[in-house]
Amino acid sequence: MDEVNPVKRVLVCANPDLNLIDGSSIWLQTITLAISATKKTNVDFIAKSLPERDELFQPLADASDINIINGTDKKYWKGKGFRRLTLPMMAELAKKLDELEPYDVIIIRGTEIATSLLNYPYLLSKCWLYLTDIPQSLDEYPDESREVMKRLATGSARLLCQTAGFRELWHALVPDLSADKTSIYSPVIPDFSPEEVPVEKRPPVAIYAGKFKSDWMTLEMASAWASLQPRQPANSEFIMIGDKIHDEPDRAAYKQEMTSALEATPNLLWKGAMSRELVQEELRNARVGLSWRAESMNATVEYSTKILEYGGAGCAAILNRNPLHEKLLGHDYPLFANSEEEFKDCLMLALTDDEICSRAAIRLKVLASDHTFSSRVLTLAEWLDEMPPVKSLQKKVVLVAGHDLKFFKLLQKSLERSGHYDFIIDQWQGHNKHDEEKSRALLEKADIVFCEWCLGNLKWYSHNKLPRQKLVARLHLQENGLPYFQESNWDAIDHIAFVSEHTRQEGLEAVHFPKEKTSVIPNLLDTSKFSPLKKFGDARYTLGIIGVVPRRKRLDRAIDLLEELLKVDDRYCLRVKGKNPLDYDWLLKREDEMTYYRDIFERINSSPSLRYKVIFDSPGDNVNEWLSMIGFLLSPSDFESFHMAIGEGMMTGSIPIIWNWEGASQIWPKKYVVDSTQNAAELLQTFTDADNSECIQHVGNRYSADIISSKWNSLLCASI
Repeated sequence: MDEVNPVKRVLVCANPDLNLIDGSSIWLQTITLAISATKKTNVDFIAKSLPERDELFQPLADASDINIINGTDKKYWKGKGFRRLTLPMMAELAKKLDELEPYDVIIIRGTEIATSLLNYPYLLSKCWLYLTDIPQSLDEYPDESREVMKRLATGSARLLCQTAGFRELWHALVPDLSADKTSIYSPVIPDFSPEEVPVEKRPPVAIYAGKFKSDWMTLEMASAWASLQPRQPANSEFIMIGDKIHDEPDRAAYKQEMTSALEATPNLLWKGAMSRELVQEELRNARVGLSWRAESMNATVEYSTKILEYGGAGCAAILNRNPLHEKLLGHDYPLFANSEEEFKDCLMLALTDDEICSRAAIRLKVLASDHTFSSRVLTLAEWLDEMPPVKSLQKKVVLVAGHDLKFFKLLQKSLERSGHYDFIIDQWQGHNKHDEEKSRALLEKADIVFCEWCLGNLKWYSHNKLPRQKLVARLHLQENGLPYFQESNWDAIDHIAFVSEHTRQEGLEAVHFPKEKTSVIPNLLDTSKFSPLKKFGDARYTLGIIGVVPRRKRLDRAIDLLEELLKVDDRYCLRVKGKNPLDYDWLLKREDEMTYYRDIFERINSSPSLRYKVIFDSPGDNVNEWLSMIGFLLSPSDFESFHMAIGEGMMTGSIPIIWNWEGASQIWPKKYVVDSTQNAAELLQTFTDADNSECIQHVGNRYSADIISSKWNSLLCASI
């Protein structure tokens, strides 16, 4: 290989399992072999489960430049064993392998693998995505799904589209997507045999090869074959190939019935699983291949590899009349079938009418000629030449400085998965207190400085950072009204991210920092730590509040709501999670704060209706479990920047009740925002179980790790 086009390292990571033989696993084997056949690559292939069957694995094993990686090997999973990888695990393994030795190209099939790679933008940028397990109508994509598809499209190197319909769908979903980002990658079939017997001279054999599944009409094919016995020519035979028989949730007996049909139907020969090469031999001896599908599949923009394989082997084929097939084969193709009777008629014509069978076979042959293995190898070689070789990733060192990093730790963990960064920490002792000698030593190592909170840390680093370094910061809420932001060197600050739009507006009004150097990136919520929980039986009558200090958190409003609800039902109670207000040293020095909480405690203790209905729970890291008791989580504050506790509660299925502090309805669903205690009491009694699911979905669609870390990745990468 010359220096202009050196050998590329390619990783193949896809959802089909080559131990199970169907069209998708054959697709996977074929693209791997075709990439190898370019003679431009060394290929690593991730096996989803331990390679056990030779039919599809052996050709890969025979290729000198293909390395089969057993993805279930315990060495990749800290000694744990797995029978089969989940799709997110496949994405994780792709990242691990790339870190060991970077790949130039990563071929991905499967939407769940692809979306998992949104956590690793550097990895995604090298990916060729082939996605057919996606909705095929634009109307089926809500705004959140369109955003995910846009991120996949813009973040990947190339989109492989099985048909022009898929290509049109991508460009409809992402209107500004560059035309050269999408490429047609239609099904591939073996090269034509030079010794092919004309179809009219073949014996009366029908053939099906693939999975056995309800929508694939395989049971109906066997039944139709049996019913045609009296009309069939002598020596007629129906060959069925494959061993993947699906369980059908709506047809409990399907697997048993399909197996019985395969074993007991007269003149039906079930040959089980076969290698692709042996399947081709069977096809070259048959007159007609069967690709009849359920009517529900007629709207697809995806077409079966099997019809191409039938055509490539010189067979005719019976398939549904639908817009895609008419476009491929013409309106007058003679063997379209959309019902059992039409299928039977076409089957008899194919077995007995040489002219019709030959006409159908020729039409399929013409279609198949554009899909041969050799022609696809040439296309892949061109695409590989267009991909620049990838050098080992040089991670950027991010120096994180701040006095309170509890919000940053989860973001750091998520950003580390991208493979872009190494983090070093400058832990400050207060708003404006730090070890200056240590800060200077750490600064020498950094490419990017990240100030968590815009306090004394931002002031110091903006005046001391080096010209080669980028400085970004995140502003929460407590910074407003303090002098540090105003005293910082604005020219040295590359970007400020705010956690909400209303805090950005308030901050910019106060200091007039250039808006073009700001953005809004919400807090990241830990969907792995906070997950949907089965609620205790009395959760429906339990209010909760997390953190009631300082007094702007308005514990008094929560108690007002409880009193209102107790008038209706004495089962209601309020649970307060967090430190006792009197345990804060700073609060003991604030007379106004002390008076507020003394009055609250006096109110509770002196009221017979409240005394045993307000429960103070100790602080701790068991919030997820605590939330299993909470049906409604309150945010009665005068103001908040974001209020992460509300999102954490929503992730468990707790319904939020949020007083209308500024910006609340921009961050959280408006239906949960109230303007008074009376409004809250009335609203709280109207919610159903559907609201629990809506809460969980709202957080997942807006504040999950992959979404928020992707925004930070984009910002930090732009800063490098």
